[in-house]
Amino acid sequence: MRFLPALVVVLAVTPATAACAADDTNRVTVFAASSLTDVVDDLAERWEAAGGPEVVVVLGGSNHLAAQLRDGAPADAFLTADADLLDGLLSDPAPVDLVRGFAYNHLVVAMPSDGPGWNPGDLHNRDLVLVACARGVPCGDATWAWFGDLPVDSYEPSARAVVTRLDLGEADLGIVYATDVAARPGLVQAWPQDPACPCVAYAAAALTDRGRSFLAFLDTPVAWEVLTDHGFVTEPPS
Repeated sequence: MRFLPALVVVLAVTPATAACAADDTNRVTVFAASSLTDVVDDLAERWEAAGGPEVVVVLGGSNHLAAQLRDGAPADAFLTADADLLDGLLSDPAPVDLVRGFAYNHLVVAMPSDGPGWNPGDLHNRDLVLVACARGVPCGDATWAWFGDLPVDSYEPSARAVVTRLDLGEADLGIVYATDVAARPGLVQAWPQDPACPCVAYAAAALTDRGRSFLAFLDTPVAWEVLTDHGFVTEPPS
């Protein structure tokens, strides 16, 4: 079944903003993990092109968004990089649709495109500045599972924060999502790296009837095309 798409308005993550959006029956409010920032805009544009209702996107770290939802912030759908966060949100008896693994991302070691060449052994070079996500957020947990204990100079609250450190020239190497590198010409992989897990599987939950149509759209060829254009894969990396 095809559902009609919508325009995304990116808002700051505040309960008041979400409440205003979710109370508008002509809009669909989507809470989305910050690592989906670039792709969710294009998903919504394709959704809107068919004449559907406007989508208001509230962006943030998956754990922070889940906390807001637990505190009562209204939303129609939640797109998260950590499916476990949904467990505490789906206990309400209201009917909920859930899609696990609508897209996958994997980690890469990145560097500024004008930096010198590095190799995998440089991850343990204490003369270099290495930044990574903190444990407790999806990119940080995946970093620990894949790389183990590294001499990290700075732990950041999200992959976006790691990207910012690299963009500002404040780090030699950073562990980010492959999609972050694909979206930024100023970043490159520090060496060739094949997709591999542990990876991040994105999950989506419809919290209202209005959210169901958006989740159904994620399972269409149109949405798959948008996701792959942004470097996501729709099957888990081997």
